[in-house]
Amino acid sequence: MRHFLTMIVSTGVVLMFSAVLHAGDWTHWRGLHRDDMVDESSGWNDGRWQLAESWKINVGEGSTTPVVIGNRLYSMGWKNERDTVVCIETASGEIVWSQSYPSPRYGRFGVGDKGLYFGPTSSPEYDPETQCLYTLSCDGELICWDTKQKGKTVWKMNLYDKYTMPQRPGYGRLGKSNLRDYGYTTAPLVYKEWLIVEVGAPSGTVRAFDKRNGKPVWASAYKGFAGHSGSPVVMTVGGVPCLVVFTQFELVGMRLDAGHEGETIGTYPWKSTYANNILTPTINGENVLISSYHSHEKMSNPSTCKLTVTLKGFRREWEQPVGSHIGSPIIYKDHVYMAGPQLYCLDWKTGRTIWKGANFNYGASCVLTKDERLILLGNRGELILAESAGRSPDQFTSLASQKTLSGSDVWSHVVQSNGKIYCKDVAGNLLCLNRR
Repeated sequence: MRHFLTMIVSTGVVLMFSAVLHAGDWTHWRGLHRDDMVDESSGWNDGRWQLAESWKINVGEGSTTPVVIGNRLYSMGWKNERDTVVCIETASGEIVWSQSYPSPRYGRFGVGDKGLYFGPTSSPEYDPETQCLYTLSCDGELICWDTKQKGKTVWKMNLYDKYTMPQRPGYGRLGKSNLRDYGYTTAPLVYKEWLIVEVGAPSGTVRAFDKRNGKPVWASAYKGFAGHSGSPVVMTVGGVPCLVVFTQFELVGMRLDAGHEGETIGTYPWKSTYANNILTPTINGENVLISSYHSHEKMSNPSTCKLTVTLKGFRREWEQPVGSHIGSPIIYKDHVYMAGPQLYCLDWKTGRTIWKGANFNYGASCVLTKDERLILLGNRGELILAESAGRSPDQFTSLASQKTLSGSDVWSHVVQSNGKIYCKDVAGNLLCLNRR
């Protein structure tokens, strides 16, 4: 294993880079189309799944998921009171450039689960138009980096300092013991000329900034507490561009069209036991799927809920007693795949469990490949290849498994990009596997 990145940065590495996106790029949280589906094969061939370790590096503590553009991977981590953003050449694992800044290990109001979550959690966001990378620290440091100039800072601000987000409250019968505040966790989202961020400010939970200079553009009418989920998601409702975001206590929908920016179209209450809505909402047409492993006020079990979205609010279609800790659902061909304590395959129309299998302690992340197979990462580094319902309609079928990382929790999502698989744990160990 290589030493920590600050000890191995090669200042002499100069490699060509193109801003042209490829179908296999992983430019955002949950991939190119923000749905954990990739337009490339799993690599399963003649009854074998051959994966070879290409390189391994430690990028510092944290739970961010890397983004990959062409032959560049961007990640970040924490060590010695600093966050470091790093650009890695994907073929060799060599550091192309890195930038760091002072940062605490926890957000300034951090409380709960400190042995599980530390360092940056919000995943980087890449903008193909400007070739800028946007990162957000757990303590609210929002920075725009110019990838064309080795990560030169374009603009930055601290969201706590500027917008005074308070500590998140707890919820439920557990009193103060259920308080959870992991700082800023939600990935920024580039939408046209805006960078949309869940700020959680009393003056507006969601804010849009000019992506080129960081100047405020609009703030949401909704003013509730920010959540801990992966990212806001854009969808079209009745021909109108909208945003849905999982806040601390509810799902919120808001408009993005000119003259109505940030107007609330509806809310759907979702107060979980630990006030901890982690999963990113999954969009399918004018429906949205939300899930939580922790019970909430409407159900005493883990729960997954399908909603129809209109410009007048949310309508529940079904709710089922299954849920996931970290892995956001994938919707494909009338099936839902969700890696909670097990991998669940649900009927999209009814929510009925079709099959389930494998065992994951705190859940897993999941990617659906072009050949309709599922790549899962959980159990502190176990990588599993399984059939989807298109190939195994009646039962869970595991094709192969391989131990990758070991010893630390794996909250970062598995990434498949341009023929490579990337696995990262909370200790900052980042592994690249080549398909052979």
